[in-house]
Amino acid sequence: MDEKTISVTEKAIGDTLYIIESAVSSTAKETAYDKLKRMILSDIKSLEMRVS
Repeated sequence: MDEKTISVTEKAIGDTLYIIESAVSSTAKETAYDKLKRMILSDIKSLEMRVS
């Protein structure tokens, strides 16, 4: 079974309160950093193909 560690953080910026909920999976194959990096690089390649 996939166990997740859940964290809740509250952050006030000006008059707005942001509530951030995150979950870390014990079966994840990549980190959030690696996933975002992969998604950004994929998007860049996609945009380059459209321009060419």
